[in-house]
Amino acid sequence: MSRQTSLDAEPIPTEAIAASIVRERLGWREPNARRFTTGLAFFVYDVTQGADNVVVRIGRPSQARALVESLALWRRLAPLGVPLPQVIADGTPDPLPYVIMARLPGTDLGHVMSSLAPTRLTAIAHAVADAQRATSRLGPGTGFGFAARSEAAPHRSWGDVVTASIDRSVRRIVANGLFPANVADGVVQRLATHRAALDTMPPLPFLHDTTTKNVIVTAAGDFSGIVDVDDLCFGDPRYTVALTKAALLAFGGGPLDYVQPWLQRLQLGDDDVFAFYVALFLLDFMSEQGMVFNGNPPPPDPVIQQRLVRLLAQALGQAP
Repeated sequence: MSRQTSLDAEPIPTEAIAASIVRERLGWREPNARRFTTGLAFFVYDVTQGADNVVVRIGRPSQARALVESLALWRRLAPLGVPLPQVIADGTPDPLPYVIMARLPGTDLGHVMSSLAPTRLTAIAHAVADAQRATSRLGPGTGFGFAARSEAAPHRSWGDVVTASIDRSVRRIVANGLFPANVADGVVQRLATHRAALDTMPPLPFLHDTTTKNVIVTAAGDFSGIVDVDDLCFGDPRYTVALTKAALLAFGGGPLDYVQPWLQRLQLGDDDVFAFYVALFLLDFMSEQGMVFNGNPPPPDPVIQQRLVRLLAQALGQAP
């Protein structure tokens, strides 16, 4: 049986299940559950009753180990100063594994950053950088790439991680048929140019998805913390900053200069390799067009597709 067939046969979490979990574990009589639409790995629900508010993250049975490892990672990161929500209940042994957490006040940064003053955005960028600095206190890994534990990082070099990302994007683009296959040629050529530099990068641990999402801020611009830390990446910490810049270019929501205070706070370079990462992520966004992630299908958007083609050409110096 294929992995996808096995997943299709598994029970799927629902809002009713999330509400019943909170009813049973916290004793709430009439919880109201609403699924967040941005989750890519687990099923995540905002559960309220009156003024009370928690978040429930539920996995399918095959995701139990991943949820256990992410929870163990949170317990290693929190004492280092990474601002994560408090864990209220651990239900990872259940048939549908889950974790109940405190709800941080606010929303994803991308929802409010266009209305925030530059000083507020700089403070948020510094807070995210400080969270990355706290994560680095775990120490260098033994391998490279994405994993909850250093010893599980799957690649032998940072160049291998970057190559794998490009290869995945190419496969998706070919499968989805929304862009010509040769749209990736310029990024592949830049990879060859930078491969030697990539292979010298040490396996430094960093939070790889603190972009315009997962960074929680209030409407007034107060930083609350970081959510959805399922694993780390071991390699070049600029990768996340470049992902954030690519997201701002592609989808808007705030000023591009948000990333500069972040880089400066960590004394990271904005060089040709960083620009290459931005192009790589624009290609990745192209590959996501037409994909369905965990039952949250974003419809293909021709306007965004055209913008991504133009932005990638600009990032590669192929268009004005």
